[in-house]
Amino acid sequence: MPVDPFLRSVEDSFRRHGIPAVLDPDGIAREVMLLPARPDGIAEFGDMRIQSETGLFEILSAAFAGHGKGAILALVGERRRVQHARVRDPRRYKTQLDTIAV
Repeated sequence: MPVDPFLRSVEDSFRRHGIPAVLDPDGIAREVMLLPARPDGIAEFGDMRIQSETGLFEILSAAFAGHGKGAILALVGERRRVQHARVRDPRRYKTQLDTIAV
């Protein structure tokens, strides 16, 4: 079966622009690449600013297969726990991870 050119393009984007991380769901560390989707959110209410600890990252669905809520990511000296994983990519090549610092 020929390689899907869209999948090859997505994989190339992760290879070129991704941030190296370690996925460690159950003590079995595995190197992966992540694309930041959105940094921690900051909400303003008048003079008060509240920073959310949520960080969104995209990962290749194949790299996250079999993992889910509670998986730990180590990136740039920080550990983050996956709160929720969702697939918004119509071709299902990428999974978006909603994470929180641990």
